Amino acid sequence: MHRIARMVVIGATLLLTAYGVSMLYSTTYAAYGERMLKRQLMWIGVGALLALLSWWKLDYRRLGRLSWWLAGVTAAVLFYLAVANLLYHAGGPVARLADRMPFVTGLSKGAARWLKVGPVTVQPSEFARVILIVLLANYLPLNARHLRHWYRGFVKPLGAAGVLTALILAGGDLSVTIITGAVTLGMAFIGGVRIRYLLLVVGAGVGLVLLAVVASPERMRRIATYREAEKYQAGEGYQLWHSQLALGSGGWTGLGFTGSRMKRFYLPEAHTDFIVAIIGEAWGYLGEVGLLALYLTLLPGMLWIAFRTPDNEGVLLCAGVALTLGIQSFVNVSVVSGFGPTTGVTAPLVSYGGSSMVATLVAVGVVLSVSRQGERVERRAEPAGDGGEGPSAPGRQRPPRGRL
Repeated sequence: MHRIARMVVIGATLLLTAYGVSMLYSTTYAAYGERMLKRQLMWIGVGALLALLSWWKLDYRRLGRLSWWLAGVTAAVLFYLAVANLLYHAGGPVARLADRMPFVTGLSKGAARWLKVGPVTVQPSEFARVILIVLLANYLPLNARHLRHWYRGFVKPLGAAGVLTALILAGGDLSVTIITGAVTLGMAFIGGVRIRYLLLVVGAGVGLVLLAVVASPERMRRIATYREAEKYQAGEGYQLWHSQLALGSGGWTGLGFTGSRMKRFYLPEAHTDFIVAIIGEAWGYLGEVGLLALYLTLLPGMLWIAFRTPDNEGVLLCAGVALTLGIQSFVNVSVVSGFGPTTGVTAPLVSYGGSSMVATLVAVGVVLSVSRQGERVERRAEPAGDGGEGPSAPGRQRPPRGRL
């Protein structure tokens, strides 16, 4: 069964990546030639190599034991970007200090989210989510007996997650902050943290998000205009309005692979955040359904692996990756269709973006590593020839831990 589940995950991942590459080429060729395509293929190659190494060579339990160190390094990098972001928004002479900080690329979409190391530009918040999933998946099962306690069952795991999430927010990336917080709460619930503790986090999180929105004029304008994109099409609603035009003009079958009109300098971010709109214009309603079907194949495939995994750390890893990809996909499609306000969230495995692509492929590789290890345990626990259970069969039993 593990083999079938792996094939489902691998097949859906390959099809989504191929779908994204083909649409990226169609979207960017007129303006950029093959430059964007070559960059994306390079990142796909890097991500695929890391995913294969994770699948074949990585023991996810060893990765879990390193997760606190990885989280510490990630927190330091995010803190560095948060300082740069605050300096930029302070304005005046203070902002010039941020320009002198090494590796900082400046403001992008109103926030300092990127680090540049030589020719490579990286968005650390994309990798922070994966590291946080690994950390929680390792910590919660090991401390299952203490999950009802205030400190070890709530403050320590949720505090670490809160620090990373707050640093992402301080860097100006509200959308990734919300996704990271939602994934953290989902994993904590599955892992067995007390619900009343989680409700406290939900209340505090909603308050912080509202404060971040009210404190940012740009976010307030997005909230005010996303439900009336046509009314504000000449200003704040320009991007969303043209996204809806692209989706509407595609009809049932679309205008064809090269027939999109909105990609010709009408729709900003057409190859990144809004590539789903171009898919709708090119392939119509049926193309959108096909894309959603691939996502709805990938995520249950990961949950299938989770259900077949003999240890709770593997279950939480698979569930966490499925959660983050599912929420990110939902947010992107919601933004493109006008169901939610415009954010900077990409479509996983489809949009242009090196950090998002590599982080997603590595996360898929970790899920495949869970499947490989689970299959090994199943083989060792197969019944003996006389029909009885083998000596290692008890190893398949899960201890009672939380809600797993």
